[in-house]
Amino acid sequence: MNEESEFSPDLLAGGYYVTAQRFAQLVGLNDRPAIVQAWIDQGAIPTCRQGGQVMVDLGALLLMTQPDQA
Repeated sequence: MNEESEFSPDLLAGGYYVTAQRFAQLVGLNDRPAIVQAWIDQGAIPTCRQGGQVMVDLGALLLMTQPDQA
């Protein structure tokens, strides 16, 4: 039997990643992707690699910006 887990919009529940390009769109910098890339290169945005692609970890980012949520 295959169990399906319910979708949770709670980012702290984990497992929510977006590409750097999508992250740039979400924060209103889609016309300036170099800024987002610089943040990634500096380690200011938490990332992981999935399938060889760098992905922004939204849950970890939320924890960084709101440490009282941990």
